[in-house]
Amino acid sequence: MLRCKYCGAPLDKKDLESDSPYVTCSSCGTSQQRMDAKAYLDQMMGQIQSWISKTLPGGFSMSQSENVDSVARFNIFNNNIRPRIETEYSEYRFATNSLLSSPLMTLPFTTDGSAAPSHTSARAFEFNAKVKSIEALAVDDASKSIVTSAEEMASAYAVLINNTKLLQEDKPGRYILMANNFTEASSAFKKIKGYGPAADRFQALAGISTGCEKLLNGDAMGSLSYFENGLAQLEKVKAAIGTDLTLGIMYQAVEMEITQAKILSELAGFMTKGVSSDPLQVLNTVKKIMSFNYPKTGKWGFLLGNKDRLTEVFANLSKVLAAKGGGTLSIVSGPGEYLIPFWDVDLKYSFQSGAAWAKKSVEVTEDLIIPADFVIDMQCLNDPRSALTDIFSIRPEKSILAGIKGTETSISGGEGIGRLSGSAAQNSPGGRKIVAPLSTEKEAKKLVSEYLAVCTSQDNKLKLSNPYVKSLIYVPCDIKGGRVEVPSGFGKLVPGRVKRMELSQMIIV
Repeated sequence: MLRCKYCGAPLDKKDLESDSPYVTCSSCGTSQQRMDAKAYLDQMMGQIQSWISKTLPGGFSMSQSENVDSVARFNIFNNNIRPRIETEYSEYRFATNSLLSSPLMTLPFTTDGSAAPSHTSARAFEFNAKVKSIEALAVDDASKSIVTSAEEMASAYAVLINNTKLLQEDKPGRYILMANNFTEASSAFKKIKGYGPAADRFQALAGISTGCEKLLNGDAMGSLSYFENGLAQLEKVKAAIGTDLTLGIMYQAVEMEITQAKILSELAGFMTKGVSSDPLQVLNTVKKIMSFNYPKTGKWGFLLGNKDRLTEVFANLSKVLAAKGGGTLSIVSGPGEYLIPFWDVDLKYSFQSGAAWAKKSVEVTEDLIIPADFVIDMQCLNDPRSALTDIFSIRPEKSILAGIKGTETSISGGEGIGRLSGSAAQNSPGGRKIVAPLSTEKEAKKLVSEYLAVCTSQDNKLKLSNPYVKSLIYVPCDIKGGRVEVPSGFGKLVPGRVKRMELSQMIIV
């Protein structure tokens, strides 16, 4: 059987029977000349023959093995072959188990290079071929078990290595290849004692990969059952490996794959609800959301690198799409062609006012609003004051004298932000364009916490309570010259993020 010169995988029977001078590998997806695949096979067989000649006793040939009695074959296997196979098998088993601890799925339009196999797929396929070449010498059950386990482990490992490369390439058709490889891995693990949950895991991922391919081709309805079935299978795997000493290493990886399956189910679900007449347009919107280069390190890395967040982002996008189809959103009153999302936050704080005998504590409630796309702006993540309506940047005009007398009522300047956010009500967006929110409630709360940490470090009079993120509100704005113009109610508190917004970065529905 011809072998792929790029990854070492056996080529499909249909390719072998074809008259075409070119063949395509169903495992790695590369095309090559048939003569090159034949040359690679000859090279591999030469290496295997060399390995066999060094392993078997002098004068013995595999072509003679069928004529050798079972006792002699038993002795040859256990004395000459078994030690070499077990040494290499141990290496591949360890490497495979290590790879099983990594999530081996990624969402459409994203890449993932976190899985790092210790070998090339060509080397693993070569070991598989070596073991196959001496199958005839395994005559007892123990020997046959070793041979089967070594063969299948190497085969599963090799195709999973190919998938780690596909995870790093957002190219058309990759999910078809991944489904092929997951199916092969599942079939191989079924034949290895103790690896049943691994077989079930990769059967689930094969289905999810098929669903992704359907989704990318615009068949959201057809993809949904694949995602739901895959999710159910992964949940069973998670339950099965909780106390498994061998495959317990898969637990966190399976949890992450479950999260991805949930996101895909959510995504396919709202694409099938009829909120848009063009599923591919919705998919293009999703692609933009997935394509933003969110920070992976630093104090924001954990939140923004966690794919769980996408569940909420897509849920909010679903509400936007539903509103375009006749539903409602919480919209601030006023004119404006574009509805831009902001997080509405309640902030309670207290401060000491007055001097000596006039000193007292004053409690204040203010509204903050945060542009809901702040997560794509590194300036916002590094300087939270530029990401929201910075109420502590404006001090009431009479506050200095009032501070001495103890008659201050506030040390912040909320201007008209409270009236602006207070006018929000559920309404139809009509024909106005809606900008999709890109952040989550948890991220908004973290931003305010970062902001408050900065403010308290600069003013020791402040005592702050935990901020309360109330909801997303949509503020009618206009865009002129590619820049956002907000309502006059913002006063001097237009967030730096709003001033940096560009029409080209917005995801508009």
